[in-house]
Amino acid sequence: MRNQVIETGKEGFFKGAIHAAEHVAQTGLRVDRLKERASHAIEDGMTDARRIAKRGLYAAEDFVDDTAHLIKKDPWLSVGVTFGVGLGLGATIGWLVGHKTRAQ
Repeated sequence: MRNQVIETGKEGFFKGAIHAAEHVAQTGLRVDRLKERASHAIEDGMTDARRIAKRGLYAAEDFVDDTAHLIKKDPWLSVGVTFGVGLGLGATIGWLVGHKTRAQ
């Protein structure tokens, strides 16, 4: 009888150990899946960031090329626009500096 109790205790212990090992293995698989998903998400984000950076670079290059073309096509318009922008910024900055010194 005592031998049966000891054997039952051993069986219960081994069943518990096997159950715990299975649980650890399942948890390990879940962690591996989670790690794989996170890795894929990071890779997708990096790919999207590179794609957006390339699009921005292409857009900037197109803008520079279009600007160079317009300057070559009508240089006096470019001179006039530059003069107008410079005059407007100079007047605005002069007004702000003069207004600020009068307020003090």
